[in-house]
Amino acid sequence: MTRLSCLWLTSAVLAAPLLIDPAIAGDSGTTFQSVAIGDCAAAKGTVCLTAPLVSGAPTTALDVLSDIYPGLGPDGAGKRFAGAEAVEAASDPEAGEPADRAVNIATNDSAEIAVVEAGTKAYAAAMSNGVVTVAEVKPAYRPLGRLLVDTDPGEPTYGYRLLLAAPSSPVVVTVSSHFNSEEGFDSFHLVGVVKDELVDLYDGPYLYSFAQATEQCEILDHRENVAVFETVAAAGRDLADVAIIIDYAATCTNGDATQPVDKKSFPIRLTFEGARYDGVSSALDDFNAKFTE
Repeated sequence: MTRLSCLWLTSAVLAAPLLIDPAIAGDSGTTFQSVAIGDCAAAKGTVCLTAPLVSGAPTTALDVLSDIYPGLGPDGAGKRFAGAEAVEAASDPEAGEPADRAVNIATNDSAEIAVVEAGTKAYAAAMSNGVVTVAEVKPAYRPLGRLLVDTDPGEPTYGYRLLLAAPSSPVVVTVSSHFNSEEGFDSFHLVGVVKDELVDLYDGPYLYSFAQATEQCEILDHRENVAVFETVAAAGRDLADVAIIIDYAATCTNGDATQPVDKKSFPIRLTFEGARYDGVSSALDDFNAKFTE
Protein backbone atom coordinates (compact mmCIF):
# COMPACT_ATOMS: atom_id res chain seq x y z
CA MET A 1 0.00 0.00 0.00
CA THR A 2 1.36 3.44 -0.90
CA ARG A 3 1.68 6.23 1.64
CA LEU A 4 -1.09 8.15 -0.09
CA SER A 5 -3.49 5.20 0.06
CA CYS A 6 -2.68 4.66 3.73
CA LEU A 7 -3.47 8.29 4.52
CA TRP A 8 -6.75 8.03 2.61
CA LEU A 9 -7.86 4.86 4.39
CA THR A 10 -6.92 6.24 7.80
CA SER A 11 -9.01 9.34 7.17
CA ALA A 12 -11.95 7.23 6.02
CA VAL A 13 -11.88 5.09 9.16
CA LEU A 14 -11.70 8.10 11.47
CA ALA A 15 -14.66 9.68 9.70
CA ALA A 16 -16.89 6.60 10.05
CA PRO A 17 -19.89 6.86 12.40
CA LEU A 18 -19.76 4.68 15.51
CA LEU A 19 -22.79 5.17 17.74
CA ILE A 20 -26.59 4.94 17.67
CA ASP A 21 -28.51 7.76 19.32
CA PRO A 22 -32.27 8.30 19.73
CA ALA A 23 -33.58 10.74 17.13
CA ILE A 24 -36.70 12.51 15.93
CA ALA A 25 -37.52 14.29 12.68
CA GLY A 26 -35.42 17.40 12.37
CA ASP A 27 -31.97 16.14 13.27
CA SER A 28 -29.13 13.99 11.98
CA GLY A 29 -30.75 10.66 12.83
CA THR A 30 -28.96 7.54 14.01
CA THR A 31 -25.94 5.67 12.78
CA PHE A 32 -25.53 1.99 11.91
CA GLN A 33 -23.80 -0.59 14.10
CA SER A 34 -22.45 -4.03 13.29
CA VAL A 35 -24.57 -7.01 14.25
CA ALA A 36 -22.72 -9.30 16.66
CA ILE A 37 -23.33 -12.97 17.34
CA GLY A 38 -23.43 -14.76 20.71
CA ASP A 39 -22.42 -13.10 23.97
CA CYS A 40 -21.89 -9.53 22.80
CA ALA A 41 -23.11 -7.56 25.83
CA ALA A 42 -19.62 -6.19 26.42
CA ALA A 43 -18.89 -5.43 22.76
CA LYS A 44 -19.20 -1.69 22.21
CA GLY A 45 -20.53 -0.35 18.93
CA THR A 46 -22.46 -3.52 18.13
CA VAL A 47 -26.03 -4.79 18.25
CA CYS A 48 -26.63 -8.31 19.56
CA LEU A 49 -28.41 -10.50 17.02
CA THR A 50 -30.91 -11.93 19.49
CA ALA A 51 -31.33 -9.05 21.98
CA PRO A 52 -34.38 -6.72 21.85
CA LEU A 53 -33.66 -3.64 19.75
CA VAL A 54 -35.71 -1.25 21.91
CA SER A 55 -37.20 -1.42 25.38
CA GLY A 56 -40.85 -2.38 25.51
CA ALA A 57 -40.82 -4.61 22.40
CA PRO A 58 -39.40 -8.10 21.79
CA THR A 59 -38.19 -7.52 18.21
CA THR A 60 -34.53 -8.41 17.63
CA ALA A 61 -32.00 -7.85 14.86
CA LEU A 62 -32.60 -11.48 13.89
CA ASP A 63 -36.25 -10.67 13.15
CA VAL A 64 -35.28 -7.78 10.87
CA LEU A 65 -32.44 -9.62 9.10
CA SER A 66 -34.78 -12.54 8.42
CA ASP A 67 -36.42 -10.29 5.82
CA ILE A 68 -33.13 -10.47 3.91
CA TYR A 69 -32.20 -14.02 4.90
CA PRO A 70 -35.28 -16.20 5.55
CA GLY A 71 -34.31 -19.11 7.75
CA LEU A 72 -31.48 -17.25 9.48
CA GLY A 73 -30.72 -18.82 12.86
CA PRO A 74 -29.64 -17.32 16.20
CA ASP A 75 -26.07 -18.40 15.40
CA GLY A 76 -26.09 -16.10 12.36
CA ALA A 77 -26.14 -19.00 9.91
CA GLY A 78 -28.79 -20.10 7.46
CA LYS A 79 -29.28 -22.25 4.41
CA ARG A 80 -31.46 -20.06 2.24
CA PHE A 81 -30.15 -16.88 0.64
CA ALA A 82 -32.68 -14.20 -0.27
CA GLY A 83 -30.51 -11.13 -0.60
CA ALA A 84 -29.62 -9.27 -3.77
CA GLU A 85 -30.54 -12.18 -6.03
CA ALA A 86 -34.05 -12.37 -4.59
CA VAL A 87 -34.58 -8.63 -4.92
CA GLU A 88 -33.47 -8.73 -8.53
CA ALA A 89 -35.66 -11.77 -9.23
CA ALA A 90 -38.70 -10.02 -7.76
CA SER A 91 -38.23 -7.08 -10.13
CA ASP A 92 -37.35 -9.14 -13.21
CA PRO A 93 -39.70 -12.04 -14.06
CA GLU A 94 -37.08 -13.49 -16.42
CA ALA A 95 -34.35 -13.57 -13.79
CA GLY A 96 -35.54 -16.91 -12.44
CA GLU A 97 -35.34 -18.16 -8.89
CA PRO A 98 -32.28 -17.08 -6.87
CA ALA A 99 -29.85 -19.87 -6.09
CA ASP A 100 -29.83 -21.07 -2.50
CA ARG A 101 -26.56 -20.93 -0.66
CA ALA A 102 -25.26 -20.98 2.88
CA VAL A 103 -25.14 -17.63 4.65
CA ASN A 104 -23.29 -16.74 7.84
CA ILE A 105 -23.25 -13.16 9.09
CA ALA A 106 -20.71 -14.10 11.76
CA THR A 107 -18.08 -14.83 9.11
CA ASN A 108 -18.77 -14.17 5.42
CA ASP A 109 -21.87 -11.96 5.36
CA SER A 110 -21.54 -8.94 7.62
CA ALA A 111 -24.67 -7.07 8.66
CA GLU A 112 -25.47 -3.67 10.17
CA ILE A 113 -28.56 -2.25 11.83
CA ALA A 114 -29.84 1.14 13.00
CA VAL A 115 -32.90 2.06 15.07
CA VAL A 116 -34.87 5.30 15.29
CA GLU A 117 -37.73 6.02 17.69
CA ALA A 118 -40.81 8.14 16.92
CA GLY A 119 -43.04 8.57 19.94
CA THR A 120 -44.61 5.20 20.74
CA LYS A 121 -43.18 3.66 17.58
CA ALA A 122 -39.69 2.58 16.56
CA TYR A 123 -38.20 1.59 13.23
CA ALA A 124 -35.13 -0.44 12.30
CA ALA A 125 -33.12 -0.64 9.11
CA ALA A 126 -30.75 -3.52 8.38
CA MET A 127 -28.05 -3.69 5.68
CA SER A 128 -26.31 -6.78 4.34
CA ASN A 129 -24.91 -7.79 0.96
CA GLY A 130 -26.13 -4.64 -0.76
CA VAL A 131 -29.72 -5.05 0.43
CA VAL A 132 -31.53 -2.80 2.90
CA THR A 133 -34.68 -3.81 4.75
CA VAL A 134 -36.83 -1.60 6.98
CA ALA A 135 -39.34 -2.67 9.60
CA GLU A 136 -41.48 -1.20 12.33
CA VAL A 137 -40.17 -2.81 15.51
CA LYS A 138 -42.34 -1.15 18.15
CA PRO A 139 -45.05 -1.63 19.32
CA ALA A 140 -45.02 -4.78 17.16
CA TYR A 141 -42.90 -6.17 14.36
CA ARG A 142 -44.06 -5.20 10.85
CA PRO A 143 -41.83 -5.51 7.77
CA LEU A 144 -41.98 -2.53 5.39
CA GLY A 145 -39.95 -3.83 2.46
CA ARG A 146 -36.45 -4.41 1.14
CA LEU A 147 -34.48 -2.93 -1.75
CA LEU A 148 -31.22 -3.53 -3.53
CA VAL A 149 -29.08 -0.42 -2.92
CA ASP A 150 -25.61 -1.61 -3.93
CA THR A 151 -24.26 0.96 -6.39
CA ASP A 152 -20.57 -0.01 -6.50
CA PRO A 153 -19.95 -3.68 -7.38
CA GLY A 154 -16.29 -3.25 -6.52
CA GLU A 155 -16.85 -2.34 -2.87
CA PRO A 156 -19.55 -3.08 -0.26
CA THR A 157 -22.38 -0.68 0.48
CA TYR A 158 -22.78 0.49 4.07
CA GLY A 159 -25.53 2.09 6.09
CA TYR A 160 -24.70 5.73 6.82
CA ARG A 161 -27.74 7.19 8.61
CA LEU A 162 -31.31 6.33 9.53
CA LEU A 163 -33.33 9.56 9.45
CA LEU A 164 -36.93 10.25 10.36
CA ALA A 165 -38.55 12.40 7.68
CA ALA A 166 -42.06 12.04 9.15
CA PRO A 167 -43.48 10.15 12.15
CA SER A 168 -44.15 7.11 9.95
CA SER A 169 -41.42 7.64 7.33
CA PRO A 170 -37.91 6.45 8.21
CA VAL A 171 -35.32 7.24 5.53
CA VAL A 172 -32.16 5.19 5.08
CA VAL A 173 -28.99 6.81 3.76
CA THR A 174 -26.47 4.35 2.35
CA VAL A 175 -22.99 4.95 0.99
CA SER A 176 -20.76 3.00 -1.39
CA SER A 177 -17.10 3.96 -1.18
CA HIS A 178 -14.53 3.02 -3.79
CA PHE A 179 -10.77 3.55 -3.58
CA ASN A 180 -8.71 3.56 -6.77
CA SER A 181 -5.02 4.27 -6.31
CA GLU A 182 -5.00 7.74 -4.71
CA GLU A 183 -8.63 8.51 -5.63
CA GLY A 184 -11.71 8.09 -3.46
CA PHE A 185 -15.36 8.03 -4.52
CA ASP A 186 -18.35 8.16 -2.16
CA SER A 187 -21.79 7.52 -3.63
CA PHE A 188 -24.79 8.18 -1.37
CA HIS A 189 -28.30 6.85 -1.86
CA LEU A 190 -31.62 7.45 -0.07
CA VAL A 191 -34.49 5.00 0.30
CA GLY A 192 -37.43 5.42 2.64
CA VAL A 193 -40.90 4.44 3.70
CA VAL A 194 -43.69 6.36 1.97
CA LYS A 195 -47.29 5.25 2.60
CA ASP A 196 -46.04 2.05 4.26
CA GLU A 197 -43.85 1.07 1.30
CA LEU A 198 -40.07 1.15 1.02
CA VAL A 199 -39.14 3.08 -2.15
CA ASP A 200 -36.16 4.73 -3.83
CA LEU A 201 -35.98 8.42 -2.94
CA TYR A 202 -32.74 9.98 -4.22
CA ASP A 203 -29.38 9.11 -5.80
CA GLY A 204 -26.50 11.20 -4.47
CA PRO A 205 -24.64 13.23 -3.57
CA TYR A 206 -21.38 12.03 -5.09
CA LEU A 207 -18.11 12.94 -3.39
CA TYR A 208 -14.65 12.83 -4.92
CA SER A 209 -11.30 13.05 -3.12
CA PHE A 210 -7.74 12.50 -4.26
CA ALA A 211 -4.12 13.03 -3.31
CA GLN A 212 -1.26 14.04 -5.58
CA ALA A 213 2.37 15.02 -5.46
CA THR A 214 3.22 18.50 -6.79
CA GLU A 215 6.28 20.71 -7.02
CA GLN A 216 5.18 22.57 -3.89
CA CYS A 217 3.76 19.65 -1.87
CA GLU A 218 4.92 16.14 -1.13
CA ILE A 219 1.22 15.42 -0.77
CA LEU A 220 -1.52 17.77 -1.94
CA ASP A 221 -4.67 16.26 -0.45
CA HIS A 222 -8.09 17.18 -1.85
CA ARG A 223 -10.74 15.91 0.55
CA GLU A 224 -14.56 16.01 0.53
CA ASN A 225 -16.52 15.05 3.63
CA VAL A 226 -20.12 15.28 4.82
CA ALA A 227 -20.46 18.12 7.31
CA VAL A 228 -24.28 18.00 7.59
CA PHE A 229 -26.79 15.31 6.64
CA GLU A 230 -30.05 15.92 8.48
CA THR A 231 -33.78 16.39 8.13
CA VAL A 232 -35.23 19.89 8.25
CA ALA A 233 -38.92 20.50 8.95
CA ALA A 234 -40.80 21.81 5.91
CA ALA A 235 -44.34 23.11 6.32
CA GLY A 236 -46.97 21.56 4.06
CA ARG A 237 -44.86 18.64 2.84
CA ASP A 238 -45.35 14.93 3.43
CA LEU A 239 -41.69 14.39 4.24
CA ALA A 240 -39.20 16.77 5.81
CA ASP A 241 -36.53 18.34 3.63
CA VAL A 242 -33.03 16.91 3.86
CA ALA A 243 -30.19 19.39 4.34
CA ILE A 244 -26.73 18.32 3.20
CA ILE A 245 -23.46 20.24 3.36
CA ILE A 246 -20.34 18.86 1.72
CA ASP A 247 -17.07 20.39 2.89
CA TYR A 248 -14.03 20.46 0.63
CA ALA A 249 -10.53 21.07 1.97
CA ALA A 250 -7.14 21.03 0.24
CA THR A 251 -4.03 20.66 2.40
CA CYS A 252 -0.35 20.65 1.52
CA THR A 253 1.95 18.30 3.42
CA ASN A 254 5.75 18.50 3.43
CA GLY A 255 7.37 16.25 5.98
CA ASP A 256 5.61 16.87 9.31
CA ALA A 257 4.27 20.27 8.24
CA THR A 258 0.69 20.56 6.97
CA GLN A 259 -0.75 23.78 5.60
CA PRO A 260 -4.34 24.51 4.48
CA VAL A 261 -4.52 25.56 0.84
CA ASP A 262 -8.21 25.92 0.04
CA LYS A 263 -11.63 25.15 1.45
CA LYS A 264 -15.20 25.33 0.20
CA SER A 265 -18.67 24.27 1.27
CA PHE A 266 -21.45 22.98 -0.96
CA PRO A 267 -24.97 23.12 0.51
CA ILE A 268 -27.62 20.85 -1.02
CA ARG A 269 -31.30 20.88 -0.05
CA LEU A 270 -33.47 17.89 -0.96
CA THR A 271 -37.23 18.49 -1.19
CA PHE A 272 -39.83 15.75 -1.37
CA GLU A 273 -41.88 16.13 -4.55
CA GLY A 274 -44.66 13.60 -4.02
CA ALA A 275 -42.74 10.47 -4.98
CA ARG A 276 -39.01 11.21 -4.65
CA TYR A 277 -36.63 13.81 -3.31
CA ASP A 278 -35.28 16.41 -5.69
CA GLY A 279 -32.30 18.69 -5.17
CA VAL A 280 -29.63 20.65 -7.00
CA SER A 281 -26.06 19.41 -6.61
CA SER A 282 -24.69 21.06 -9.76
CA ALA A 283 -22.20 23.27 -7.88
CA LEU A 284 -20.53 20.22 -6.32
CA ASP A 285 -20.75 18.19 -9.54
CA ASP A 286 -19.26 21.00 -11.63
CA PHE A 287 -16.45 21.49 -9.10
CA ASN A 288 -15.55 17.80 -9.17
CA ALA A 289 -15.74 17.70 -12.97
CA LYS A 290 -12.69 19.99 -13.08
CA PHE A 291 -10.63 17.22 -11.46
CA THR A 292 -12.13 14.20 -13.18
CA GLU A 293 -12.53 15.26 -16.81
